[in-house]
Amino acid sequence: MSRSCSACNHPESFEINEAIIVRGCSKRAVADQFGLSPTAVQRHKRHIPQLLVEASRHTDHFEADAILMRVEDLERETLEALEQAKAQDELGFVLASIREQRHNLELVSKIRQIIQTAPQVNVAISPQVQQVIIEALGPYPDAKLAVADALGQVGEAAGSS
Repeated sequence: MSRSCSACNHPESFEINEAIIVRGCSKRAVADQFGLSPTAVQRHKRHIPQLLVEASRHTDHFEADAILMRVEDLERETLEALEQAKAQDELGFVLASIREQRHNLELVSKIRQIIQTAPQVNVAISPQVQQVIIEALGPYPDAKLAVADALGQVGEAAGSS
């Protein structure tokens, strides 16, 4: 039986994810700040892309696309730092920037792959089923009218896509 992720179960899990993804904090810094082990932070980092996809499905506050844009912003900053380090002949900074850029590319790739392979569910209600629903609501005229309007809007939206 696998253990649950201590970072996911942490009361400040959102802040942990933000520190890792947005601020790019080291695993040791995140571990120290939130009372976790560096190993726990490393394990947590491995499943962040999947968490982003799940979050985008279940909440409006934490969309994978928004995180992806922030990671891409970090990627641009890393490339700028790399160019500056090259211009100043700072080999240590060049290598560190290259490592960070490689990490950024891996993360962006994982997030995009998960977003693209996430299943999409389209629900269609046949006209016969719509009619049965409307007839069943016969004793409830207000509900019948509201459902008929809603079904009409769904039909219009499906026809325009």
